Amino acid sequence: MFVSQYRCRFRKVGSALTQNLVIGIDAGGTEIKAGLLLGGDILNLRRFPTEREYGPDHAVKQILHAAASMHEEFPDAQAIALVVPGVVDSKNGIAEYSENILWKNVPFGPELHRVTGLPWGFGHDARLAGLAEATYGAGKGYSDSFFLAIGTGIAGAMIVNGELIDNPYGGEIGHLDVDSGYMCACGVIGCLESIATSPSIYKLYAELSGRSEVPVGGSHEVLERAKVGDLHAQEAWRIATEAIGQAIAAYVSILAPDLVVLGGGVANAGEDLIKPIEAHLDSRLTFQKRPQITITTLGDTAGMIGAGILANNTLNT
Repeated sequence: MFVSQYRCRFRKVGSALTQNLVIGIDAGGTEIKAGLLLGGDILNLRRFPTEREYGPDHAVKQILHAAASMHEEFPDAQAIALVVPGVVDSKNGIAEYSENILWKNVPFGPELHRVTGLPWGFGHDARLAGLAEATYGAGKGYSDSFFLAIGTGIAGAMIVNGELIDNPYGGEIGHLDVDSGYMCACGVIGCLESIATSPSIYKLYAELSGRSEVPVGGSHEVLERAKVGDLHAQEAWRIATEAIGQAIAAYVSILAPDLVVLGGGVANAGEDLIKPIEAHLDSRLTFQKRPQITITTLGDTAGMIGAGILANNTLNT
């Protein structure tokens, strides 16, 4: 019952659909990416600031401004879709909650229609990014894959037997207990997000090194310091990558993907992220088949392209 309820919303990855000119929008805590799309092709791309520091209501206005601007600039677009982080009700177009942007129960779907008059779609940013990777990116050709977005938060998209599992509470691998000993923003001790997001990696480094300043950096700074021999940075990176490997190993034991695609800002580390994760999986997996680990090929446009898929689907159902 669970599987059929949440897997029927999208066609099988790679199945033929008529491609329409659509607008896809990916709204994150820092930036809003909006594109005019035809299938996996980005015809035009615009970027807008989210400005969440001015509050959740302002962030909502920025997103609707981006939607209205795109519709005005590209009036031939036939549909629009938006993807956001947090808990979403994709059917009714409601952003129920975001712990980073702090909005609650925002009716984005109806609002998109109000400002554009277009058919609309709405969904979760990481899940739709995973769908985009499976359709047009690194996961193309794999029937069982897992997209793991590691940035200011951690979430995943589960592609099983060629279909995206779109359960609003599914794929939250960032809240697997990896016994970190640190408090997560969700209020529980031990979550992967407490030790392996970009901000938490820097926070761990600051703690290990005894730095007195308020932690304001991210994983990139930690990795750069690790590469030049900073032992505290090396330890922080080791702890984070082992935790990610531990979480992936748990996923592998349950759903056995052939491929794991890493996205988000932390994935910009490339082989410096992949190699320690692979080493950890090799040490933990015995009879299980280790999946191939790779980096997103769509980069930071994956969520936007996924929104385009969602917009296109509104015209093909």
